[in-house]
Amino acid sequence: MEEGSLVSKGWLAPMTLALICAGSGWRTTASAQNADAQKNRLVFAVVVHQIFNQGNLALVDDVMAKDVTNDGAPLGRDGFKAMVKDLRTIAPDLKLTVDDVVTQGDRVIGYVTQRGGGASEGRIILLRIEDGVVHEYWSWLAQPGLRPFGLRAGAERQPAASAN
Repeated sequence: MEEGSLVSKGWLAPMTLALICAGSGWRTTASAQNADAQKNRLVFAVVVHQIFNQGNLALVDDVMAKDVTNDGAPLGRDGFKAMVKDLRTIAPDLKLTVDDVVTQGDRVIGYVTQRGGGASEGRIILLRIEDGVVHEYWSWLAQPGLRPFGLRAGAERQPAASAN
């Protein structure tokens, strides 16, 4: 498969994306509704739901650049596959839930809740995407009370429990 063909050849139809997003509770606060923003959100969804959650490492060749970086350090596709495989080995029940997503130009920034191995933590994932291909992957632990880029955590969107 040609690099970036996942999006350019319509591998996932918009309805499939809608079902993936709806099933995970994913919503967007992005104000731009242009085609590139939609494609970039699609790539973000594939990385989270198909690669991390399902462990579909074959998709890495379609959505990651050959020279993809991790937190600014060279990683490459094989390194990215190894990173996901290691995470899924440590926590076979690994599940990322997308709580909020913001797009800005060629970047998609998401607040996710990572569960697995008996732990749960908030994380920020940032992808820099060009032509449907991820060139930079950044991930860091979300600090309590700090929501960069206007992101909201899942718990903040839930209604408060009644005092009665």
